[in-house]
Amino acid sequence: MKLTDILREIEGEEEDGMNQLKVNYDLAVQPTDLNAALDALNDPKTYGIYSQNMRDQKVINRVFGPSIDAQKKKVATGDWDSRSEDEKTFKLNDIKNRVPEAWGIGEKEAEVGYKEWQVEGNDGTLEDYLVTLSFEKLPKSLLGPYSRNYFPKKTAENQRKYGGKMEQDIHYIVKDGKIIFPSTLENPYKTKPYLSKVLKTIMDNAGVEHQLVDVEQDGGDAPKTVEKPTATSVPPLSVTADSLDKIDKIRKAFQKEIGEVPTAKYETESSKTEEGIQYKLVVTGLSADQRKKLLVKKSTLKEEIDFDFDLYKMRKLAGL
Repeated sequence: MKLTDILREIEGEEEDGMNQLKVNYDLAVQPTDLNAALDALNDPKTYGIYSQNMRDQKVINRVFGPSIDAQKKKVATGDWDSRSEDEKTFKLNDIKNRVPEAWGIGEKEAEVGYKEWQVEGNDGTLEDYLVTLSFEKLPKSLLGPYSRNYFPKKTAENQRKYGGKMEQDIHYIVKDGKIIFPSTLENPYKTKPYLSKVLKTIMDNAGVEHQLVDVEQDGGDAPKTVEKPTATSVPPLSVTADSLDKIDKIRKAFQKEIGEVPTAKYETESSKTEEGIQYKLVVTGLSADQRKKLLVKKSTLKEEIDFDFDLYKMRKLAGL
């Protein structure tokens, strides 16, 4: 046998040995209180901003309606006229709780029609009368300009109420006192590092003591575990502006700057100040390098201060 053949045979044996030693791991939560950890996973509130990954976008679109005022009335008309009586009553109570002043004015506007409805032999409350009306006949003062009052404001806080959650046997399994997220099941957060960050947030928000561990995929009854090192947390990037139009332009500029990032999430928050309503764009799910790229790009971006988008755009066009 030639020397080269002997070397090839030795190398082949070493490769076979390395393949046999290769082990795959699944991410798992090892809590001190398993039931408390499962309760945390079943509560969308513990997910914080990450609950949006689990949202049903169709539900979000129906609840908050279109963002363009000119489209609100048409969509609201179709929604109201397609509802059952119980669903219409729920919507009326929703409007009443959100805009009580408009509701009070709407009650007065509806008084004449309500009395005529009673004279016709009908019995019931004002809400019972309003439920019988088509959208076009509802009090205009109740709905407001462009029918804006029909839909709640699409704020980050309001959207969190409709966040979803991970489900057992769809996203994770429970075994040997651990909550395991097998690679064979769906991971709504795409990557293990991102899922680790989400799980830490959920457990911390719920006050559940835990460890994130790797569980060996060896098919045994007692999986081996390796404690995961604490990952470096990348803080959110936030930028404020005085209009939603500017916020939208900034968001598009960010997306163009770093390209398509599956883990990146863009949320808009609003707050009232002496100068009027201020809007804040909060970007999460960035890597340290991506965040640094947005922050340091020729010193055009700054956190937590008013952002001059026109100046940023001019500088970008000029290559400064």
